[in-house]
Amino acid sequence: MRKRLGYLLLLFLLLLPVAGMWATAAESSVGDEAWNIAEGIIAWKKADNGADPDGYLLNDTYLALAGTTPGDWYPIGLGRLGIADQNAAYLAVIRDQIEERYRQPGKLNAAKATEWHRIALAVLAMGGDPIAIGTDEDGQPINLIADGTYNRGKTTSLGRQGINGWIWGLIALDSLRYPVPEDAHDTRDSILLEILRQQLPDGGFALSGGRADPDITAMALQAFAPYQNDEKTYTYTLKKTGEQVTKTVHQVIEESLQCLSALQLPTGDFSSWGTENVESTGQVTVALCSLGIDPLTDPRFIKNGTTLLDGILRYRMPDGGFVHSYTYDPDNPSSHPDQSNTMAGEQTLYTMAALWRQANGMRTLYDFRPEQSAALKERIAALEQQIATVRTDTDASVLERLLIDFYALPVWERSYVTGYWRLSDAARASGVDIYKIADTTPVIESPADDSDDLPLLSFSLSDRAAVDALPERLTTEQYVTVTTLLDKLQQSEDFDGKEQYLQKLIAAKQEIAAIQAEIDRLNRDIKEKLYPFDRIGLGDKKTVDGVVARYLSLSAYDRTKIERWEDVVKTKTKLDNLERGIVIGVVLSVIAAGTTVFLLYRIRRRKHQKEREMEELAAAYRDE
Repeated sequence: MRKRLGYLLLLFLLLLPVAGMWATAAESSVGDEAWNIAEGIIAWKKADNGADPDGYLLNDTYLALAGTTPGDWYPIGLGRLGIADQNAAYLAVIRDQIEERYRQPGKLNAAKATEWHRIALAVLAMGGDPIAIGTDEDGQPINLIADGTYNRGKTTSLGRQGINGWIWGLIALDSLRYPVPEDAHDTRDSILLEILRQQLPDGGFALSGGRADPDITAMALQAFAPYQNDEKTYTYTLKKTGEQVTKTVHQVIEESLQCLSALQLPTGDFSSWGTENVESTGQVTVALCSLGIDPLTDPRFIKNGTTLLDGILRYRMPDGGFVHSYTYDPDNPSSHPDQSNTMAGEQTLYTMAALWRQANGMRTLYDFRPEQSAALKERIAALEQQIATVRTDTDASVLERLLIDFYALPVWERSYVTGYWRLSDAARASGVDIYKIADTTPVIESPADDSDDLPLLSFSLSDRAAVDALPERLTTEQYVTVTTLLDKLQQSEDFDGKEQYLQKLIAAKQEIAAIQAEIDRLNRDIKEKLYPFDRIGLGDKKTVDGVVARYLSLSAYDRTKIERWEDVVKTKTKLDNLERGIVIGVVLSVIAAGTTVFLLYRIRRRKHQKEREMEELAAAYRDE
């Protein structure tokens, strides 16, 4: 028997490297598939955006959308895949947009804090710094994390738009594990509590109503991920039921995972608001990756042999893009059941980034810190291997040693240890004082890997040629080019002629800003002074003519930015016809009146002539 066990042990040891190779190959396969899917989405979006198939996705047309929902998520996906695009150009444009919007009363948005969160993540993905992205009117650095998250409540509640604000505020705050000042309006705990108390009886979360929505539940899990191995308990009152509970974040995560597993369809995907769709499936996939769970092997998320990735691929189109749903949604008229969709593409793109990063042992999608050093990865891997051997009868001294190894890790790295609660449950059952170990164990930092210094920016000869090639008459079409060149020039080293280029670009930017301001005023005047168009009368003709004259003074490119122009043209035509009809009527009336007067004059003259003739004839008779 002992001999047979020896043979089995030898066979296990021989097969162990092979098993490791199989695991590595499987991970590589998943990473390769995710990468290929992402490439297909990017190729589709380039075609959709009119970009060169061999060039950048973030062309001038796309960059003009920076700071909007359709303009920021693709950069996030690209950045997290490590795909170099026009990062500097994006940062230049988004910085300009942020500074411009910060001059408005509501800054980025009066109600939606998620504007700050999305833009902050996009800035990070493109290599920028969201806590110093441009300057406000007082010349102070703009801090998107402070203004959009922990100090948002100083102007309006972080949750004014609903649970979304709390969730994405926490995701943005933890994107670089930003510290929260003591005088901040909100803390990590206050934000966590606001999310936790909105958990529904079924274990999930939703924007509204009493039933879990897979998107919001998955997003909440993404926000909870950095806290999944925290022993801290929270006591709060559930908003929906009024019940007071005390839970760890881990407990809520497990309940939400169970809820999501129950919501998954036999086809591997999910339905939200009654519509089966790819975005919900992507959000769940990102959530699992954020928690260190393999979405393709976890049995809770495999239905009839169908995985989440299978569910996502149901929506893949022949052009490489993704359709939102195969069911037409009248509330989402831009999403057609037979056409690739921008929102579906962007969410699937960053879902593939999450899968690719997990397969390659990288940080999670929304953890933008530098990658873990080799030494740190080795510490975590060794700890996980030992935790995997923990059993109910494991000696307490062994459990204590493993807990010391866990709490010796830097605080924000502990969430990357899978299986922690296996260790925690065993230690608690053995009477080990986990809190004492947590409080007394010194943190041991791992050495960072060497990294190269960033190269200095230079304003190249091609950049200078681009400035020289600017047309004499500028339009808003040159906005991205001018903004990008100016931003690069301001950050470049000094060179002969820099001041002249600087003055030219500043003047060009001011000229374009003036054109854009006129476009905005013109659109506003059309909306406020001419709408509704069916009520416009001749008394408004001067206003309409003025609008038309201002439109004609714009370049052909800028005219395309004027809204409701067809209605303006129809209105002008109607007024011109009315005026013409009135003029013709007046002229005809004048002619008719003149003709009448002339005829009366002729009749009267003939009458007088006839009377004179009669008098002359009578006089002649008298003379005879």
